[in-house]
Amino acid sequence: MLNTIWGFLKANWIDLLLIFVGASALLIYWLQERRKISDAASLIVTQVEELQKSIREIGSYIVDKKLNEGAFYESQTLYKTDYWNQYKHYFIKRIDAYSFNIFDEFYNCASEVLEQQQLMKNLQKNSFFLTQQMLMQMESQSITQTMAACVQSPTDSNFLIQAARNTIPQDMDPAQKAAIENFLQQFNPAKLGINYDLFWNTFNTYKGNLHSIINQQALTSYIPQQIRISLDNALQKYHSIPIIGCEGYRKLKKIASR
Repeated sequence: MLNTIWGFLKANWIDLLLIFVGASALLIYWLQERRKISDAASLIVTQVEELQKSIREIGSYIVDKKLNEGAFYESQTLYKTDYWNQYKHYFIKRIDAYSFNIFDEFYNCASEVLEQQQLMKNLQKNSFFLTQQMLMQMESQSITQTMAACVQSPTDSNFLIQAARNTIPQDMDPAQKAAIENFLQQFNPAKLGINYDLFWNTFNTYKGNLHSIINQQALTSYIPQQIRISLDNALQKYHSIPIIGCEGYRKLKKIASR
């Protein structure tokens, strides 16, 4: 008997080796696919739990039908990757149709909340950018106007130059008269310097007052009511979706723990 088995193995070892290698490859492939499915289920289950917590937190930003702008600005993005839409093809035959639809509805609801969150944050960022542009324009205008107002004594200089011209004798030698005129031209008000102490005192006072007014919310921060309305609708829908209680969620948790 042993001789027969040994003879069979000796005669067919190449074929048996190929069968063994093929079976090993199939086993490795099956284990890898099984691991992919388990990892995908784990990512979906974890994300669902995190989304539930984050959506409830965003719901708390609506108080008396008004949005808490500071809370929205500081909030983290709801999610960056939709793991359900990325991996749901793995589970279309592994969970029941009802649960599959529940997951679709839950992620559609989360997508709506994310869209309104991003719109809100983009409006805030654009508002900050436009306010900064306005401040720079107003400060630039103030610099130009303040510099013009701080040229040193243009009125007194004009008076003194004219008084000096009036003292020139009419019969003075033309060459001497021209020399005196050239000398007086050096005191042209357009060539006079700026009183920098006066400039900085004036400009810093204006800038301080401007910033104080802006920081006290003189500018209206416009947030469309539709953002709050859309969020309210999405949150109401979220509360009606039994994602945790459905059979498919329990099945995904079981697959994730394999």
